[in-house]
Amino acid sequence: MEKQFFAQGGAQPLQRRRCLVWAAAGLVAGAGLATRAAQAADTPLPAGARSIRISQAQLQQAVAAKFPLARSWQGMVVIQLQKPSVQLLAASNSLRAAFDIWVTEKLMGNEYPGQMTLDFGLAFQDADASIRLHNVRVQQLQMQGVPAAYQGMFQTYAPRLAEQVLQGLLVYELPASQRMLLQGLGYTVERMEVQEQGLRIVLAPKTATAAPAR
Repeated sequence: MEKQFFAQGGAQPLQRRRCLVWAAAGLVAGAGLATRAAQAADTPLPAGARSIRISQAQLQQAVAAKFPLARSWQGMVVIQLQKPSVQLLAASNSLRAAFDIWVTEKLMGNEYPGQMTLDFGLAFQDADASIRLHNVRVQQLQMQGVPAAYQGMFQTYAPRLAEQVLQGLLVYELPASQRMLLQGLGYTVERMEVQEQGLRIVLAPKTATAAPAR
């Protein structure tokens, strides 16, 4: 079973500069028990609940370990993402990541470097106690040196391919001791809170009455 956790977010307007720029709606994902924006101080835990903390450094290390990541689109172009930098947005209970991106046009072998920024949500999977990317949305993509003939194709397909590649990507697995807490003691993930220094995962007994979504 997958539990998804949404945060508040708004759409971003399309921007054009000298470089090619795409923007799309920023969204952090989830269903189940939604939370308001996490505050600097911890919110009180429900009766019987516990919490697990994942620091920003741990999140950064876990995400970075999945890259570089490359995918091909219809044999025409290869998109490679590398050097992710994760940002915690506590005010909106969301996460953002910036990447270096390389697009290779396979026919002529031309390469175009750039930078990509995206927002993403977190989904928790009970089956393997993993945290995965969810509702990935490209926020901004800037490419250098893209010929006019390719700009339309890049504008249409590059953000879509990047979102497909990253959707569901495993970024963190709870260690064995924490999995035992979930399974052996009958706990479930109630919510995940993005804070200034990291992520707080709130666990509650499965028999407890769930708090209403807000």
